Amino acid sequence: MRIIQTRDYNELSKESYKVIADTLEKNESASINTTTGASYDGTFELLVEAINNDKISIENSIFTNLDEYVSSRDASFSVYTYMHKNFYDLIKTHPKYIGLIDGSVADVQTEIDRYNEVLKRYPRDLQIVGLGVNAHLAANEPGTSFDSRLFLANSDDSTIQSTMGYHQLTPEEAPTQMITMGLADIMEGKHILVASSGVRKAEAVKATLEGPINEDCPASILRAHPNVTFIMDDAAASLLEKDYK
Repeated sequence: MRIIQTRDYNELSKESYKVIADTLEKNESASINTTTGASYDGTFELLVEAINNDKISIENSIFTNLDEYVSSRDASFSVYTYMHKNFYDLIKTHPKYIGLIDGSVADVQTEIDRYNEVLKRYPRDLQIVGLGVNAHLAANEPGTSFDSRLFLANSDDSTIQSTMGYHQLTPEEAPTQMITMGLADIMEGKHILVASSGVRKAEAVKATLEGPINEDCPASILRAHPNVTFIMDDAAASLLEKDYK
């Protein structure tokens, strides 16, 4: 595992961007599965700027996503809305293929089957994940099997609270379920990028990097992968016993 500790969020975003840009520079047809949320807001800003200024090319690439809330597609908090608002609607050129899960469907199993075919068709060169406050990856909450595959997940209270805070939702508005890639799906990525920022992630970072590898800490499985880049800022690293700078 390659561990990068940055001074602050801005530096973290630059390091995350470098990983994505390097992937695309080495392989213009790269398949990149990404995530959403505060840890990557700055990274998407840098990607948009680079694409629109012809610093990187994505026309032959594949972009898919980790998960999606069970909700209407146009909900303010949906992954569909985030990806369009923060990326697809802002760039002058687009990937060859864009794959998004549809959480608005009546038949969830049919959607899971459809998206499983997408994942099989486009093996991930770069798998991007965020780290939840309880060390979840995607919507794989503590206790989820390391063998999990694309499934309908119920969100833990801490995850719901984080969603409410990030999207400024009331308890009544907040989604409670997601269709999510499983941990086994995530581990199939050739290279996994993780970014974690802020003191609220410090306990999860410590458990992921220095705690036991078990299903109580879903992200701990990353230590069993041969090619992970784990980026954290000083605040997120504040509880670690080892100095990674």
